[in-house]
Amino acid sequence: MDYTALYIRNTRPDTWNDIIVALLSDQPFESFEEIENGIAAYIPADQFDESMLEPVRELPSFANIEIEQKNIPRENWNAVWENAFDPVIIDKLCCIYAPFHDVPDTNSFQYTMCIMPRMAFGTGHHATTRQMIAAMEEAVDFINRDVLDMGCGTGVLGLFARMKGAKNIHAIDVDEWAVENTIKNFRTNNQKEPEYAVCGNRNSIPKNANYGIILANINRNVLIEDIPTYASHLNTGGDLLLSGFYPDDILHLEPVWSSVGLTKHQQWEFNNWVVLHLKK
Repeated sequence: MDYTALYIRNTRPDTWNDIIVALLSDQPFESFEEIENGIAAYIPADQFDESMLEPVRELPSFANIEIEQKNIPRENWNAVWENAFDPVIIDKLCCIYAPFHDVPDTNSFQYTMCIMPRMAFGTGHHATTRQMIAAMEEAVDFINRDVLDMGCGTGVLGLFARMKGAKNIHAIDVDEWAVENTIKNFRTNNQKEPEYAVCGNRNSIPKNANYGIILANINRNVLIEDIPTYASHLNTGGDLLLSGFYPDDILHLEPVWSSVGLTKHQQWEFNNWVVLHLKK
């Protein structure tokens, strides 16, 4: 599918970027990226409507909002990323790089992952992906546990789980290219492919599947709908790591997870994004 890219520039990114993302977060944007003097927002072209931008256009005039819209054909996605994709370094824990980068010194990091974005989102640049990886390292034991990577994107979270000793990995994404990309990225990193990788949504989770760990870095609205399904497939004592939302969104999410027997174990915040660690 083609994507619509919106480059929303303003006078004070440190002030307005978070507000802009919050105004757009209820819409089906798949990714937000900080750019010089603003935010880039990406959405499947067939889901974009000009009316989605009305709240942004209503911001005060002194914000000097400028919106540039571009269509990104499916076949051009790699070129877009290669122009702006720098290696991602998460302290000494992990370096995420692309095939067109120099291979990092493996002695400098616990883990290195070679990720080609292709048409999929989730390279580690977004705050939520970085924080999910940090939370996976800090809070969860993956050894010999079955993992569901929901909304897998490039497969970076599932790949990290595999490197940390996960037994079986299921990867699901609504974009068929994301699933293909996930499989390729596992191969590129000399890791066993996911045992199950399909294009779909929560209804694509195998009916009899149960997991020790579920990873879902999506967005608030999808999570509200999906959490009951995740809980039904999570083993007792299992771990659910969620991200893709803001601190204010917890008010909407907490009644959902509480109603299905999940409890909050830990919470992290980074650049106004939240990662939650829930347990069953």
